[in-house]
Amino acid sequence: MPLNTILSKQDSISLLELIHSSLSCQGEKEFIKLINNLKNLVPFKYAISLLAKMDSNGIVRTVNYHVLNISYPTEWLDIYMKKQFFHVDPIFKENFTKFKLQYWSNTYKRLNPPKEFIHAAKSFGLKEGYTYGITNRSRTEGSLFSISDGSLTQDIRTETILKYIIPHFHQSFTRIFKQPVRNEIILSSRQKEVLNWIKEGKSTWDISVILGISERTVKFHADAIMQKLNVVNRAQAVAVAFEQGLIDIE
Repeated sequence: MPLNTILSKQDSISLLELIHSSLSCQGEKEFIKLINNLKNLVPFKYAISLLAKMDSNGIVRTVNYHVLNISYPTEWLDIYMKKQFFHVDPIFKENFTKFKLQYWSNTYKRLNPPKEFIHAAKSFGLKEGYTYGITNRSRTEGSLFSISDGSLTQDIRTETILKYIIPHFHQSFTRIFKQPVRNEIILSSRQKEVLNWIKEGKSTWDISVILGISERTVKFHADAIMQKLNVVNRAQAVAVAFEQGLIDIE
């Protein structure tokens, strides 16, 4: 579905402003402000971010992670860690297994977590939310971004916004907590063309028509781009390409 049928002109402008801000974000205070500015697009009350190392089995190394609490109740986080709810929290486990956008109710219905966990979370106002994380191709590290609000409903507009902006938040968060690695990445002129059209939200079919090449060739170029950038999806490829200065944001 074309982006302009999902997002309004103002949505697109606000999204572009967030991407601009993410590229210059350098510290925790700036990152907290960046996350809070997302409220201009998606209203929420609570937010938290996590960056963790993972072992070869995809298990989070609990001794090697960074948590930045934007607005979660601190008492809830204390209880969460004390009772080790991360062992039974399906949102946490699904994030670091599949790295797909989750609407909490859907995951709860499918995996049926312990009632103690659900009741405890809801007692702190964490009734509904979205969670999305990003990983690399080798799955050696991953992030988690959660927003929550009792009135947060599931809709395609919110999900489109989160799928586009979270990869950029991931790049900012990674830059804050670890020394960035700027690899010497070289994209061919055709790969840059394809990536620039991906940036514009064009589908494989759209790009094939625009460039006069087959869909199979477009997919070949997109896969090669993702491999070079060590990413797992196209939105993340755009975020890393901005970070590395391989394409322009405009």
